[in-house]
Amino acid sequence: MHEPKSVSERLKHRTLVMFGLPEYAVYLGSIPVILYLPFVYSKDFGLDLAQVGLILMLARISDVVTDPLIGYLSDRTPGRIGRRKPWIAGGAILMMISAFQLFNPTVLNELPIGNLYLLGWSILLWLGWTMINIPYYAWGAELSDNYYERTRITGWRQAFGFLGNVSVLSVPVISQHLFDYGGLPREGLTIIGSMALVAIPVLITITLLCVPEREAYPKPRSPILKNARVMFNNGSFMLLFFGFMLMSLGTGWGSATFMLFAAYVVEAEEHIQEILLGYYGANVIALPLWVALSEKIGKKPTWLIGGALFVFITPTFLLLGPGDLWGFFACLAIYGIAGGNFGAISMSMKADVIEIASRKSSENISGSYIAVWSLGSKLVAALALGTALPFLQFLGFDPNQTNGPAQIDALRWVYVLPPWFFYAISVVILWRYPISAERLDRLKEAFKRRDARRASLVSGG
Repeated sequence: MHEPKSVSERLKHRTLVMFGLPEYAVYLGSIPVILYLPFVYSKDFGLDLAQVGLILMLARISDVVTDPLIGYLSDRTPGRIGRRKPWIAGGAILMMISAFQLFNPTVLNELPIGNLYLLGWSILLWLGWTMINIPYYAWGAELSDNYYERTRITGWRQAFGFLGNVSVLSVPVISQHLFDYGGLPREGLTIIGSMALVAIPVLITITLLCVPEREAYPKPRSPILKNARVMFNNGSFMLLFFGFMLMSLGTGWGSATFMLFAAYVVEAEEHIQEILLGYYGANVIALPLWVALSEKIGKKPTWLIGGALFVFITPTFLLLGPGDLWGFFACLAIYGIAGGNFGAISMSMKADVIEIASRKSSENISGSYIAVWSLGSKLVAALALGTALPFLQFLGFDPNQTNGPAQIDALRWVYVLPPWFFYAISVVILWRYPISAERLDRLKEAFKRRDARRASLVSGG
């Protein structure tokens, strides 16, 4: 019986840094799609707001096929360089090109910037994202089998993601001050597209060359449908999955409507990037504090504290109006503190569940679990874009026309109420999540005894 090599020792900081670099690059290529694209393509290029939301939703839904397929194949890919790395390398090329095309639509293209242009490059962007992230996250789940060490891995990776977010916002601001270019969302999008063209291939190549893969378990033998049934019968995974997805639906809904809320409710379009820097700066500052707290009280209690913070702070956005820049900044900073918890801790909890599943089956099925998780994340992001923006338009809000008090109030409530509901339900679901450090250790010992018995029976036979 195959026994996975233990890697419970503390990973070197150099390894954590090298492994975290792709997260920075991927955030450069993905976050602007949520923050900037609906606003820029509707206001600057004249596309219908509801159609933009539906197009971006369709692009994410295309991953219904690609996500589980790439997860399944990356678990089974042979090769001397590893089963994950070839997919990440191919995805980097595809995402680099498509991000540049989406974020710099008028630089190299003679094609009209219309619905088909947005749809085609969005589909290719998310395909590249899938080819990177599913193998990359599976790789991360395999780097260590230690309950607390996984939080360090996800914490460092998330820190680089937050730095990517900060760069998305700060670089255009710096450029505006130095070169008088970058202050508007369209200009910022162009700058970030150029950065992605360089950062995605360079940073991902460094990681591929410097961090080895770990063969944690044998390649899976079970067919994909059987893997799917096992996943959906995994109670711990399903609680974590639905709790995370509802939280993601809340943050995705808020992200889809954020630019509009900032521009039309707070009337802070010229200060959006500086305000968001407060949010992501708080992310970065709070992250190590959440990691330290999880080591003291456990991952689940830490996650619930962050979720409760989302629930309590979200209604305060209803109090904001024109010119409330500092109030908006303060609310987003508290959001940022809670967001530092959400990313790192939930990813670490997911790695725990995946290890239990892999030990139970004695097969490396990380890629399949990550694929389901990724697919769910994309679908809820698509749902947020595909419902929030058309719903706003249904209520009479139109960024290309003058909006009265009723339309502004509708925007305010659409920005606040649905996310608050999703956050609250997420906290209720995660309250039932059962995995702790102590339970994980007990399960690992039980699986070791089972494997020893099996090996004894085989040798005796």
